[in-house]
Amino acid sequence: MHISNLKVASQYAKSFLKQAKEAEIVEHVYRDVLFLKKVVEDNKNLVQVLKSPIITNQKKLSILEALFKARIHKLTFNLLRVVSHAKREAILPAIMEAFLEQYYAYKKIILASVTTAFQLSDDLIDYFKELVKSLKPCKEVILTEYTNPSIQGGFILRVADQQLDNSLANKLHELNKQFSIAQY
Repeated sequence: MHISNLKVASQYAKSFLKQAKEAEIVEHVYRDVLFLKKVVEDNKNLVQVLKSPIITNQKKLSILEALFKARIHKLTFNLLRVVSHAKREAILPAIMEAFLEQYYAYKKIILASVTTAFQLSDDLIDYFKELVKSLKPCKEVILTEYTNPSIQGGFILRVADQQLDNSLANKLHELNKQFSIAQY
């Protein structure tokens, strides 16, 4: 997506979050945005319709109204209406992403992921959440768990733009590099 569209999406999201705060419905619109994001992710045809220059904005708004008006808060639907009137329906997914980023910052929530060779127990999930909190102070951690047997053991923890690779596969790779350097 073009950088100017990302800036526009961020501005829409900022304004939307501000309105939600003023109306004291931040959690409600957060759930709406998660719902909208899921619908968009699950329905690629909807994204194509929203991006289509052939379909009129009025038709796009009618589609959005039929799909969402009865299922989301009126403030959230008003955002869809404003975006449609501005002929910016194509950036709705980016607006949803920008809103979520700003919501998480507002609530001091950190997103992280952990990859292991096996499914984690609840105790280990709690351990990784506490580890993230020790790395980045926050109120809450939303941890996404991935299983990848190819890492052979250990874990790979990702927090924002940082990665801690403590996997057995990585340690073996590093060891292999050291031996190959030592041979010369």
